Amino acid sequence: MTPSATPTSGQQASPFLDTLARLTSYRHTEPFLSAALHEAVQAAHCQAGSLLLVTGSTRRVREGEMSPESVEQISLWEQTLEERLLSSSWRIAADESPPVYTHVVKGTEHLLVNTPLLRDDSVTGSLTVVLAPGDTLSLPRRQVLTSCATTIGNLADIIEQLTLTQHSLEQLTFLHQTSQALTSTLDLRQVLDNTMELATKILNAHASTLMLIDGETNELVFDIPYGEKRELLRSYRMSMDEGIAGWVARQGEPAIVNDAATDERFSRGTDARTGFLTQSVICVPLQIKNRTIGVLEALNKISSEGFNDDDLRLLSTLAAQAASAIENANLYRSLREERDKIIRVQEEARRALARDLHDSTLQSLSSISMGMDYVNQLLKHQPEAAAEELGRLHELVRHASREARVLLFELRPIALEAQGLVGALETYVDQLRGEGPPVYHFLNDGFNERLSPEVEAAAFIVVQEAVNNARKHASADNVRLNLTPEEGSLLITVEDDGRGFDLETARENARRGGHLGLVSMQERADLIEAQFDIHSRPGQGTSIALRVPRGNRAPEP
Repeated sequence: MTPSATPTSGQQASPFLDTLARLTSYRHTEPFLSAALHEAVQAAHCQAGSLLLVTGSTRRVREGEMSPESVEQISLWEQTLEERLLSSSWRIAADESPPVYTHVVKGTEHLLVNTPLLRDDSVTGSLTVVLAPGDTLSLPRRQVLTSCATTIGNLADIIEQLTLTQHSLEQLTFLHQTSQALTSTLDLRQVLDNTMELATKILNAHASTLMLIDGETNELVFDIPYGEKRELLRSYRMSMDEGIAGWVARQGEPAIVNDAATDERFSRGTDARTGFLTQSVICVPLQIKNRTIGVLEALNKISSEGFNDDDLRLLSTLAAQAASAIENANLYRSLREERDKIIRVQEEARRALARDLHDSTLQSLSSISMGMDYVNQLLKHQPEAAAEELGRLHELVRHASREARVLLFELRPIALEAQGLVGALETYVDQLRGEGPPVYHFLNDGFNERLSPEVEAAAFIVVQEAVNNARKHASADNVRLNLTPEEGSLLITVEDDGRGFDLETARENARRGGHLGLVSMQERADLIEAQFDIHSRPGQGTSIALRVPRGNRAPEP
């Protein structure tokens, strides 16, 4: 490609920005990086490219044919950057332009262009492209490449956060499937058999077993095996003095063993009987009111990394559910009711997320795409005005990224786990500030306690729903969030000076299936035994009060 054939900024950027909506559909980092690199290379009309992302782990994708000399130089750039990011952070101030490095490959005369990936002001990797011999790096093309790198860096961060959220949702789905299995029949053996199948699949194991203690003989009975050799194991008995399962039953503690042959607790008797070669084991006790009634175990993780703490949490949860099912069949009905409520809340959350994405982030992306078409026209007729317009579009990209981060925070407020309710609410309000109107105010009148995780999560969701209602529907100038400790309780209020509404009409709509936000807030309050009140009149704003009993404190560490 000769310099005269270099496409204009708008010609390069528009195809890339047109693909943003498609790129945001990715839910895993590796395929996203490959797709994003392909689009960047195509948009910039380059011969090849390389993308490096360093966020805890290192990911690298490349596209197109490169000479050995080009690969050597790109690898040197990426290795140097990787070492820097793994040892420290690198930030670029908002008023600084991202650096762009170039290198002409001797012999082939290819031009290599390298610029950092940015997540806000933090460098998280780099984008390198290979230009044809004789091609040049014009200012518009430079701006397009740095804009692509910034966009890819921010989207990669969003997708990694979505991956964490997806992992949580997968675990929730597993627990939901377990609840379905436990409520699908009153035949206890069938229920537990279904549970074993779920445990084997979710833990990616070759087999699983549920063993109950026979108190008369002091033996473990392989009551519900699943997987290889299941028929040979059914009703097989072993002494509680044998094996890893026997140790878990005696001690009432879980165990993870990823190399069974080297563990002194491991017994080869069962393997000798069945021909099943045990390599790794995860085993948890089945307990009812601190009394061990059996053990639940999974055998031979299919993937090479072995069982881990996440597997242990899942299996422990499953064991608790199985033990409860054994003790009380009446649990089926309550689980069914709870399952229906969870499904209803999840569906409403998905619909709310879809609305928020459509009304905020996707609207911003659409504006960016149209703006790039305008830049294309400016470059043809008023090139001196293109840089100013690109700056405006850069702010739009930052705004869209900010909106997406707010949505991610609402989906999974990590600060709630680490800092508690007060810290999570402060972070939430800080993220909302600056987007106004309305103006957000936060006042904490001396409350610094941690409540139980369930209470904090429910209270946060109620506040989030109240704030979102004020943001989207109240046309308020101010939203005030106050925490007031009272004797035996914590009073949380959310007040706005917006248009207000007729409360009786809203409640009637809720009874007919509308205003699910009001229903959701009331249900969340009921779950944590909190008092929920709402006051509103047309033209006089809205006030929502949640009074949480302070007896629901987190356990002492």
